[in-house]
Amino acid sequence: MIVHSLERSGEEPTENHELENTNILSEVKGMSENNPYNSLRQISGMWEKRLNGLLFQSIDNNPLIQITKLGIEANSRYIETLKRNRELMANYLNLPTKMDVANAVKQTIQAEEKIDILEEQIWNLQESFALATEEQNKMLGEIMEFTKLVHSEWQKVTQELAKFSEMKNEFEEMKKLLQEGKKEPVLTAK
Repeated sequence: MIVHSLERSGEEPTENHELENTNILSEVKGMSENNPYNSLRQISGMWEKRLNGLLFQSIDNNPLIQITKLGIEANSRYIETLKRNRELMANYLNLPTKMDVANAVKQTIQAEEKIDILEEQIWNLQESFALATEEQNKMLGEIMEFTKLVHSEWQKVTQELAKFSEMKNEFEEMKKLLQEGKKEPVLTAK
């Protein structure tokens, strides 16, 4: 397998690689006698080291990095052009773009939040109006009670005033009678 991976990477199998393969096989045979899980772990560790070595060799390859960089730049320009063309076509066909949909969703969420705030304010106002109406009704009840009390007191006062007027009239009559009674009586003969 290692020979196949070397052939894919473009390297020629050498005596070192064959020596490493025989070392790996001998180590695997020795490990399997002890514990199969340990041997599996050691084999996977060796494979990992080999694959990491191959990856680092391919990463250190400067021409490969340059070619990859050029490919990425060309691809990014192509993607940007596609994005712009997609936006132009969407505008021309009057279709919403991803940004339009995202903005619409954002505005919808903001509108829902504002509606929730307004609902809460309306509920608070309704509670305030209910309390104010209750207070007004209570105050009107007190005013009605006070008005009834004033009216009954007024009637009592008018009745007492009428009595005082009658008393005054009686006093006036008594005063007249007394003044008439103070006149000396004239004796008349019979």
